[in-house]
Amino acid sequence: MLVAMTSSTRPRDLHDVRARVAASSAREVIAESLAAARDVAPLGAFLALADRVEAGEGPLAGVPLAVKDNLDTADLPTTAGTPALRGSRPGRDHRAVERLRAAGAAVIGKTNMHELALGITSNNSAFGPVRNPHDPSRSAGGSSGGSAVAVAAGVVPLALGTDTGGSVRVPAAHCGIVGWRPTVGRWPGDRIVPISRTRDTAGVLAARVADAALVDELVTGDAPAPAPDRLRLGVPRAGFYTDLHPEVAECARRTLDRLADSGVELVETEVVGAHELDVDCGFPIVFFEIVEDLPAYLATLPGPERELTFADVVAQVASPDVRSALEFAASGAITADVYRAALDTRERLREAYRAALRPDGERLDALVYPTVPLPAPPVGDDETTELNGRQVPVFTTTIRNTGPGSAAGMPAISLPAGVTAGGLPIGISLEALPGDDPHLLAVARRVEQMLG
Repeated sequence: MLVAMTSSTRPRDLHDVRARVAASSAREVIAESLAAARDVAPLGAFLALADRVEAGEGPLAGVPLAVKDNLDTADLPTTAGTPALRGSRPGRDHRAVERLRAAGAAVIGKTNMHELALGITSNNSAFGPVRNPHDPSRSAGGSSGGSAVAVAAGVVPLALGTDTGGSVRVPAAHCGIVGWRPTVGRWPGDRIVPISRTRDTAGVLAARVADAALVDELVTGDAPAPAPDRLRLGVPRAGFYTDLHPEVAECARRTLDRLADSGVELVETEVVGAHELDVDCGFPIVFFEIVEDLPAYLATLPGPERELTFADVVAQVASPDVRSALEFAASGAITADVYRAALDTRERLREAYRAALRPDGERLDALVYPTVPLPAPPVGDDETTELNGRQVPVFTTTIRNTGPGSAAGMPAISLPAGVTAGGLPIGISLEALPGDDPHLLAVARRVEQMLG
């Protein structure tokens, strides 16, 4: 039986969970979270649940946490949603997991995902699809789909994911929650089943921006930035606002109107050549680096998985889209010369963003645009989906807006902005220059307040 979100399965923020811990006990809250995880099993959000969970002391004492299954955990398997790693137990925590446990968080389980994080539907042929809690016939988005559902369905207030081309922000938008992608390299990058050292980063999914900001502070040690007195947001219409689903376009229009009515200065700007430059550099970087980075990770494992080769992993991949991508990566079509050229192109992309965020010589606080051009597609739309009366590639269409900034290493955050007539969430994103993370989080808090 498929389950849709009800009044008892909605996002819970940290304030609510802390109040519950204070009113009862951490043990009861954790037990409730584990029970909720079992209740939403038809949504396919979890691959493993912890047998015993102990809460620590600190600002997250007793707070249940879910972790995407490509981030290492000391007490649970890390499968990356792929058969070759089904039994892998790294016996160590990703640094973000380690720091959140030190702050008192209780890891209740590992979440389902698009196989090896190489997709945006989370329709995993090995472990089953992750379904949208607002409409189980729809995708939850990916690749961090299970983490998004765990938060959106009220199982946990916080979940960790990873983002290489939109894999935190896309499911956040499709599930109606907050998705935070920090600057690449700002969060620890090891102890993760990798795709690309240039593009990968762990991130967080949460009910509110303040909760994501607290996690970011605990992971990085960076103090939060003060809220700006006034906001100047750039609106990059070319490429980012074109060919949108009608309800996404209308939601974006209402969002900009509300921001303007709240005193935000909206500045028309352009990331010149963003999508063309992303095409030229984004995939070549991924396809070259994964052939090096995945075997390097495997070699660090304590079990028999350390003997696996790239070809061994590919041979067991269950999802056709993932197998096709990995076979292309293994073909050697992306040579060292092509890769170096892609890195040079990436620098041009980064410069385009720098120019876009200073269109008149004065700094903009962030760019603002729809996170995804269309609402969550039906489960099973793995190759194409419908947009404006025609079939379009589901992967490249979904990451059209999130991809360029990912290739450039930018920090970005997706916020809930509205819903379609059918109740499917729509997200709006804010994006800033690398290293501006605390300021961007402060901006996002202001925007969240304005959007209600």
